[in-house]
Amino acid sequence: MEDDKTGDGANPVLVAEINDVRPFARLLRGIGLKNMATVTVSKAGFEVTVEEVKTLCAIAWIPNTLFQTFEFNEPEADGQGHAQPACFEVSLDALLQCLNIFGNATSGPVVSTFSVGTKRGWAGEGGPRAEGEEGGGAGAGETRGGGGNASKKGRTGMRMSWQGPGHRLSVMLQDDPKGPLTTCEFNLYEPEELMNQDFNQDDCVLYLIMKSEWFRDALADLPPTSQRITLTATPRDRPRPDDELGATMNSNDRRSQRADVGSFAIKAIGDFGSTELDYPNDREVMDKFDCPEEVSFSYHSSHFALLTRALQSSIKICLQIENSGFLCVQIMMPVSEGVAMGGHSGILEFKMHALADDES
Repeated sequence: MEDDKTGDGANPVLVAEINDVRPFARLLRGIGLKNMATVTVSKAGFEVTVEEVKTLCAIAWIPNTLFQTFEFNEPEADGQGHAQPACFEVSLDALLQCLNIFGNATSGPVVSTFSVGTKRGWAGEGGPRAEGEEGGGAGAGETRGGGGNASKKGRTGMRMSWQGPGHRLSVMLQDDPKGPLTTCEFNLYEPEELMNQDFNQDDCVLYLIMKSEWFRDALADLPPTSQRITLTATPRDRPRPDDELGATMNSNDRRSQRADVGSFAIKAIGDFGSTELDYPNDREVMDKFDCPEEVSFSYHSSHFALLTRALQSSIKICLQIENSGFLCVQIMMPVSEGVAMGGHSGILEFKMHALADDES
């Protein structure tokens, strides 16, 4: 390993090395709904935060165990003796394009059948962006390339280092151990104030863990013209409903079963009708279901459309709702090679407020 000490002998704040950038890039792409991201570094790893006009907060929790080498040193105090945070704002778009400079950081484009509103660009893909948002932000020496050659085999290794406040972020990439090597540097900025409201576990009225594929498929089946999505959960051991006239025996049996074990439902109304998907508290669907009373809240469909990107490569989701309707969805990624038993390879978290009854 190279000596990263500065001219005054200070240790770098951050040195992170990984043999394959794909798990790291996958987590960043999952929250790539905006160009700029706020990065907080600690001994535990990275916390990368992106916000959508103060109404949706997306966070990538990237543990230090994802990296083969992870070294963190608290930034030195400034000239007046004040502690400096290990936090900065960086172009997520430029960083993702840099990680994919050799075409090994992506497995190809993600196609989602649930899309609300106009087409938008995602960080690292060079597509259209929200009005007034620039796609730049690159620092000196940044390379904008790497077209996402999904068929190319190989691994890109990465060495990221940061000397601390006032310095650029340096990312060194190598295409296979004997391949070409390039270094990209990124200008860093003072982070803006974030919403990033904490979820209050004491006020939780719904807590469930389910397989990502069930939730992902449910979103794909919702009408693309819907403006709001309603989540409803009912507790177990409710009174059994009366049989519906004209309904089949199997249908009435399913309704009775849901009353016994509890259920979770997703509903949306589009231009040509409504779609509702109901999931019972069953071991095949739910790993955990805790709902003491019936709850129902609605959210922007456009916010749920942004979740579909993160769900593509995930294995499980944890969905929690406060009694005010504040929603927190945590998305777990597959465990990467080399991660110890009981560890994880990153979690994506999306938080949003419920809509009022008269909102759309």
